[in-house]
Amino acid sequence: MTSRPDIKDNRIDKLFARCREENRAALILFITSGFPDLETTRELLPVLEENGCDLVELGVPFSDPIADGPVIQKASTVALEAGATFPKTLDLLREFRKNSQMPVILFGALNPYLVRGLEESARMAVEAGADGILAADLPFEESGEFRDLLAARNLHLITLIAPTTPSPRIRRISDSSTGFMYCISYKGVTGKGGAEGQLETVAREYIGKIKAESDLPLALGFGIRTPENVRQAVDGGSDGVVVGTALIQCIEKAKAEGRDVKKVVGEYVKGLASELSRKA
Repeated sequence: MTSRPDIKDNRIDKLFARCREENRAALILFITSGFPDLETTRELLPVLEENGCDLVELGVPFSDPIADGPVIQKASTVALEAGATFPKTLDLLREFRKNSQMPVILFGALNPYLVRGLEESARMAVEAGADGILAADLPFEESGEFRDLLAARNLHLITLIAPTTPSPRIRRISDSSTGFMYCISYKGVTGKGGAEGQLETVAREYIGKIKAESDLPLALGFGIRTPENVRQAVDGGSDGVVVGTALIQCIEKAKAEGRDVKKVVGEYVKGLASELSRKA
């Protein structure tokens, strides 16, 4: 059995420790780097933090969808056409790090790391200020090399748990994982809308099943769009709540309507963040 790497002084661990002390969940937001352009991403990162985001999943655009629904697929295509690349994404993060200690993970496909080499990619990520990487198409059984290379630099390799994952496999994944585990709320791609009014029940059963096998923080994602959904996920026991597709749609709609994108996004994020506290 692979043992869990020993990672110290990582901003992700500090975040979840703080959330436990404050009796709340963490708000985790996904944003595609370079959508609709690199300057907008640069401007929005501090807006997310100022309005209650705790951790950013900075999407590295890639040509082939990896669990992405049509909204995030389109965002990646637009970003690539606007000139977004892995190095330019790291440039954005490097600039953001000058004024922020908010945790950031790089989210996307494995390919951008493979083409540069896993060791070089790990070096580039830590130098830019990343706290971890989530490669959605990297199978757990094949993740050991990358996990070790990242752990040697005190970076987390964030793992995915699907609703179809059996308990013994959850335990195996948890035993060698660090940071937190991203729990996919339903079978399918992003952006479907979740279980709506049943989300709290779904979360309680699903998160409870995983917590029986794992001591890591658990973040629930896929289909969470509204403050009500956040409340349902938190009441269901989630340690973190992930919103992605709805944020991309918020950016796209505000831009299409000629509105102040930063203001619209800030108000949206503030609404999500208002539902993070746990009931006494």
